[in-house]
Amino acid sequence: MGYTNGMFHVVDDTDFICEVVTAMLKHLGHDTMSFSCPKDYISLVNSPDFITPVAVFTDVEMPEMNGYEMMNAVSKLKPDLKFVVMTGEPKIRSEHVNMACMYLSKPFKSKDFIRVVDNLLRCDIHAPSDEYGCAGIDNREIFPITNWSCPHKCSDCS
Repeated sequence: MGYTNGMFHVVDDTDFICEVVTAMLKHLGHDTMSFSCPKDYISLVNSPDFITPVAVFTDVEMPEMNGYEMMNAVSKLKPDLKFVVMTGEPKIRSEHVNMACMYLSKPFKSKDFIRVVDNLLRCDIHAPSDEYGCAGIDNREIFPITNWSCPHKCSDCS
């Protein structure tokens, strides 16, 4: 804990969610960029102005393109980019389980959000490690998610 100055991106079609997540990240000392449309985010990823963030917090249900489709498209361009799914869906379908590093159930508690951010920063600085136990940081038990493995091949996430 205590990591600062990370850049995070937020993709959610609900302005209020973008504003809350952005405000929480800024309160924790991080820079942010937010997007209400996944296609706009993909345009940024394709641009020469793109700077890789620590992670992307994304909604799932959005018009025109859902969060999973966006993560798939972005991962083809930037395979090391980490995602955190923020959703009110009661269950994550098996084909989507390994697309994200972490899952937050909407509405989420600030303490869960802070733990996710701290863990993402540790992973970004030190690389995935058994020491961080990323599978136990978020609130994935709500969904329920089984057979998850880290999309970045960390050794402890199984």
